Amino acid sequence: FVPILLFIGVNRFAGLIWAIVAATAWSLMITIKRFRNGHPVGRFLPLVTAGIIARGVVGVVTDSEAVYFGIGIGIKVSIGLALIVSVLVSKNLLAIYAPRLFGFDTKITNKPVYQSTMNHIAFVVAFAEFASAAFDIWLFNNASVDGYLIIRFFVNWPFTTAVIIGSFLYLNRR
Repeated sequence: FVPILLFIGVNRFAGLIWAIVAATAWSLMITIKRFRNGHPVGRFLPLVTAGIIARGVVGVVTDSEAVYFGIGIGIKVSIGLALIVSVLVSKNLLAIYAPRLFGFDTKITNKPVYQSTMNHIAFVVAFAEFASAAFDIWLFNNASVDGYLIIRFFVNWPFTTAVIIGSFLYLNRR
């Protein structure tokens, strides 16, 4: 939540470019702090941090709210498409990586119900990403930047949490 508040505050007093710089710097600082404090960063956090930096650079170069926020919306759509395509080509990304994250053994992953369940979850998550992106586009076009950031956070966070919890409950039930 801090990068959002930082972005809003700096944007009001210094403008878009400095708001992007501040939010990007904060995110980078958090990653560095985790590393220096000996907390695990894994493989995913450096990739996300590199993406945040790239998005920040593009936002500064273009000096455009639409481009800066549009990158995040585009990422949501890309994730949804990647999940659907991965199911259609029988290489479901969720089914492949869930065992690594949650320690599922082959007794679970070799069952046909596991694959079908993960396919269902992949489609639900994909359509949730599309719905979230559509909401973000609508909101961007109908709210101020401050409103966009605050409303998006308080809508997308519970929505995403509900999708994740629902997916876990469905997986457990199946």
